Amino acid sequence: MAGQQRTANVDDPVTAAIEPALKVGAACGTAGFLFGGTVGILKGSTPFLFATASGLQTFALGSSFWTCRHTFIQTRRDPSALTTSELYQASGISGAVSGGLVALVTRGRRNVLPATLMWGLSGLVGQATYNAFYAKPAVVVEGPKETFWERMAKKSWTPIKYVTNDEYAEMLREKMLKIDVEIAVLDDKIAELKKLQVQDEAAVASAPQESNSNAHS
Repeated sequence: MAGQQRTANVDDPVTAAIEPALKVGAACGTAGFLFGGTVGILKGSTPFLFATASGLQTFALGSSFWTCRHTFIQTRRDPSALTTSELYQASGISGAVSGGLVALVTRGRRNVLPATLMWGLSGLVGQATYNAFYAKPAVVVEGPKETFWERMAKKSWTPIKYVTNDEYAEMLREKMLKIDVEIAVLDDKIAELKKLQVQDEAAVASAPQESNSNAHS
């Protein structure tokens, strides 16, 4: 039962989106809490309040960013094979949306546009950094290159037709069959002509004998 429940949770799209978002938010919130506490200590005033406020903001920013990015990726036709451009779009748009929402809730409308631009740019920079250090280059499998005549044959305006070796061999076989048929017809005609020639020669040979017999009579 426990194994089935864990499998169901993994297959649940809501759980698959929320769980990593909470993990990212927790990591960002921890970093924000430490950063806010450090700033509060340096300023010498209420470091715990600084740390708490910073932690909550970064938690909201990280979790909303990851949720937006996950949602954007899942709307693609093939989420497992995204192009570099789609990854930049996912990170940039998610950074802008999450930054604008957090700024609207925590700092008011005046800070929405600057936060949107700043966090959108941060998403792009983060994606570029990830691509530079961790992303594996796509392996391009190159097939056989087309020849000049193959490219020309694919043009709609050219009368050239490209045929493969098998197609060309089939064309040759058809032509050979036609030639064999024509040769057979010619052989029949030659045999018929020879037969007629023999008959004519026999007729010519018998003609003098008939004339001689008529003369003797």
